[in-house]
Amino acid sequence: MPASPSHRLAEERGSVLFTALLLAAVIALGLAGYISLSRNSLNLAHRTFFANDATNLAEAGLEEAIYCYNQMSAGTVTATAWTGWTLSGANAMRTLTPFNRDQNALGTVKVYVHGFDGSNSTPYAISQATITPFDGSAPIVKLLQIGLKQSGLFINGIVGLGGLTLSGNASIDSFNSNPTKSPTGPWATYSSANAASNSTVIVTSGTISVGKTIINGNLSVGSGVTAPPASQVTGTIQTNYAGTFAMPTYPTAASVSQSYNLGKTLPATLPAAGDKSAADGRYYYFVSGATIGNTTIAAGKNVTIVGSTTSVGSGLKVGASATCAIYIDGAISASGNGALTNNSWAGALQLFTTTTSNCAISGNGDLRACVYAPYAKLTASGNGAIVGSFVAKTITASGNASFHYDEALRQLNTGGGNSWGIATWFERQSSVDRSAVGALTANFLP
Repeated sequence: MPASPSHRLAEERGSVLFTALLLAAVIALGLAGYISLSRNSLNLAHRTFFANDATNLAEAGLEEAIYCYNQMSAGTVTATAWTGWTLSGANAMRTLTPFNRDQNALGTVKVYVHGFDGSNSTPYAISQATITPFDGSAPIVKLLQIGLKQSGLFINGIVGLGGLTLSGNASIDSFNSNPTKSPTGPWATYSSANAASNSTVIVTSGTISVGKTIINGNLSVGSGVTAPPASQVTGTIQTNYAGTFAMPTYPTAASVSQSYNLGKTLPATLPAAGDKSAADGRYYYFVSGATIGNTTIAAGKNVTIVGSTTSVGSGLKVGASATCAIYIDGAISASGNGALTNNSWAGALQLFTTTTSNCAISGNGDLRACVYAPYAKLTASGNGAIVGSFVAKTITASGNASFHYDEALRQLNTGGGNSWGIATWFERQSSVDRSAVGALTANFLP
């Protein structure tokens, strides 16, 4: 019997309803999947955003450390430069004030610096930034590390660009004549009580032979240079060193506001009576065909001597609290117990020469000076203490000569300046990398 119209209509309505319900269910599943996908995309976007933000915060922590280093280079006393940091030995630690990030996320930054006081020639800084997202998900952590390097003419103890030979009972170490970094001193003299192992020795080519000498500090050698056994170096040994040592620009009469031309003859005392200093407070003298010796730099005066066809002999004396910078093209040949007498610290007597001739320092007296002669062969002999920084093409020492690098020279701004820059930068990402951070930061991080 055929279905009545009303029955057929009911069946049709039931089919439409079922279809509608089925379609609604499909749409609901689709919407649920879309909402879930959107939520996951939002979470991923937030974490990606916060990961980038954490990197920026970590870099901000590193910038804080670099700023403090450059404050020191500008002459700020160490304690002042690192105001707000917790200092322990040669290390500095700081937790920055928390940062409120977007969406109420909280960012914290902790920074650890090894060798903050400039006593370490290879300091590093590690910055950890942590952002805790608003949704309660796992914190986002970024760990960045930089190695720092300092530029300057006298930041190393001994530099033999073409080789280094030490014989006899030579020794190498360091000390700090001015641990407070006061621009006016007082300057301490070297003694076994303030001896340290922060010297740096660099040999870029040729050979290095140190006999039984212990290098109390770090050693860097160029490609092809065979380093001595690790047992003779208390610090690190860096291979494939490729640094350069250019001559600084010599002063000229046109570059200073006041100067004097002395010809071949220097007076017994400089500055001479009635002479006036230049705008920078130094007295400038230009000579030609002269031998600089038997001249005394008066106490408390700052003198610069620039010479052409000029050498340095014995007899130069630098008075207390005085400084003398000599720029020449001839040899340095100083012998005898009072060959070069410096009554201040090593940075008070600086000798620069472009000569390719042999230079020699000998005698049983102590010498405090900085010698920059990258094209010359420098020999040192005798039983005296040699304090300062020495750069030459080759360096040969015999007898009982002992080299004591003055760490205060790392704060001396001469020629090339002494600003700090980044030598290495990397992110500690792997679990192995991160597990090493505790030991590197005395467990301040992570």
